[in-house]
Amino acid sequence: MTKPVSRLLTWMKAQSRSLVTRLILLAIFMVLLGFLIRIAILIPFIKDKLTELSASRQLSIAEYVAKDIDDKIKERLSLLENLAARLPQGLLRDPVRLGEWLQERHETYPKFSNGLIVVARDGRGSLGEYPVRPGRGGLDFSQSDWFQMALKDKRPVMGQPTRGRASQEPLIIMAAPLLDSKGEVRAVLAGVTAIGAPDFLSQMQETHIGKTGGFLLISPRDNLFVAATNLEMVLKPLPKPGVNLLHDRAMGGYRGTGITINAFGVEELSAMVSVPSTGWFLVARLPTKEAFALIDETKVFLFKNMTLIGLFAVSFLLYLLPRVFRQLTLASKQIHRMAEGDIALQPVPVVSKDEVGNLVEGFNILVKRLEETTAQKQAEQRLRLSERERMEASLRQWMTDTSHELRTPVSVIRAQIEAIQDGIHKADAQTLDVLHRETMGLSHLIDDLYALARSDVGCLDILHVPLAPLDILEDVVSAFSVRSAEAGLALDWAGRPGQRPITQGDPARLKQVFSNLLENTLRYTDRGGRLRIESAILAEQLLIYFDDTPPGVPDEALAHLFERFFRVDASRSREQGGSGIGLAVSLSLVEAMGGSLKAQHSDLGGVRMVLSLPCKVGETA
Repeated sequence: MTKPVSRLLTWMKAQSRSLVTRLILLAIFMVLLGFLIRIAILIPFIKDKLTELSASRQLSIAEYVAKDIDDKIKERLSLLENLAARLPQGLLRDPVRLGEWLQERHETYPKFSNGLIVVARDGRGSLGEYPVRPGRGGLDFSQSDWFQMALKDKRPVMGQPTRGRASQEPLIIMAAPLLDSKGEVRAVLAGVTAIGAPDFLSQMQETHIGKTGGFLLISPRDNLFVAATNLEMVLKPLPKPGVNLLHDRAMGGYRGTGITINAFGVEELSAMVSVPSTGWFLVARLPTKEAFALIDETKVFLFKNMTLIGLFAVSFLLYLLPRVFRQLTLASKQIHRMAEGDIALQPVPVVSKDEVGNLVEGFNILVKRLEETTAQKQAEQRLRLSERERMEASLRQWMTDTSHELRTPVSVIRAQIEAIQDGIHKADAQTLDVLHRETMGLSHLIDDLYALARSDVGCLDILHVPLAPLDILEDVVSAFSVRSAEAGLALDWAGRPGQRPITQGDPARLKQVFSNLLENTLRYTDRGGRLRIESAILAEQLLIYFDDTPPGVPDEALAHLFERFFRVDASRSREQGGSGIGLAVSLSLVEAMGGSLKAQHSDLGGVRMVLSLPCKVGETA
């Protein structure tokens, strides 16, 4: 045997007895073993947890969307029932007046995107409709399922989703019978809604789960896809039994989550939820490849992580082990004593400037940072407690103010009802008028509180369509002219721009803002005063100024006028009918349309409200 080979064997034998070599080999083995154990245990665990989390998330999404759909269906059926109960049956013989009546209700409650129609008792043609659609009035509805159900059940019903014979778009038709005093059906009132209408099912159809997932709205009774994120599936027949086993279970009544292979061969994670008022069920689906993409990313991450850790461990041991053992013992013992609580946490003396010294210095830095981190966390904890106390105080104040505002109308209504029950008052027209007025006031207050609550969480429903703000303002001013005269106030619309500004916004919400501002003036301006309205266009902004006469407000109160439930003093009090949130609601609505609303002192002696909206100049006024 040659000398080099002999020397090599001798070196290898010596290395096999070396503690450093054994530790390095043990480190390599542990790294590989740890990697395999992590892959074997962590991946199935992550997949199970991810499946549970994704299923729970999809079920929550599906429940939310299904409830929203159910609420919209119930709302429309309830509205249709109320309209049918209030429709004067004398109008059935006067198509023109009947159309006007339908127009007024449709514009007030625009829940049926394709309008309202009154169908004759025999189902042949309409007695009146709004809006008028070419060819619809002469259709024969006698064989339509919704028409027959309304005649048979004598209650509000919803028909099978179908395509309109006149419009050819996917529709849902709801109907309510018009009953005479004997309970006999004289006609049928129908409301027609496009499935893809903006305030109906459009949001569901336009919403994706992840990148490629979406929703399916299924009617087992009609064997149809009512609506879907994939618009090509709308009103298409359901797959045959056996194609999708999870779908078959859902058709049999199963509601929950599961993994299945769809008709296109794609594995999906699906969640099924009922829409109670319809008999439908909603499916929220997401391809498992997308839902479990984190698994593949985790595998790659673990491989890279374990490779880097293994290389680092081997390098660390090769370089440091021969130098560490002697001087590390003392530092290790002291560190263990601190870890066990025998001595306080403190820096370890540095006895050398080699690797052990660097390690000890690193430990000392860690101790210092740990102390700093502990102090920082304690400060953050105190700050969180302070913030929590502030939020709780704000919530308590909100609840106190809200309950206080609700208590007055509820007390009036209760007093009136108890007076009727005790025989003090009769349920005559005057008493019912008081109850109705207080109920409407309570309803408006609840609507305003709901609008503020949705605004606080960023869910305020606002349209963004082209509109002419000054035209809407002119309508509101005209509507308030009689009340202004009765209150002894003069309305003076002084300056108007020479051009017609156009902005993007919600006509109904903007009308509500103008009404709130004029209502504020009527309530809080002394009799004999006036309201001056001026408008101008400046740098693509429409500025509208509302100036009223005394009483004004103090300087310190101007900044608080738009706070909910804020009142200045006795001159602007609850006794004049305000809930204290009208201006807060107006500010939320204006800001949602991209504008601003501010309060200033008016040169007329009262308050100036400055409304600003982004605009573009349209045609000449």
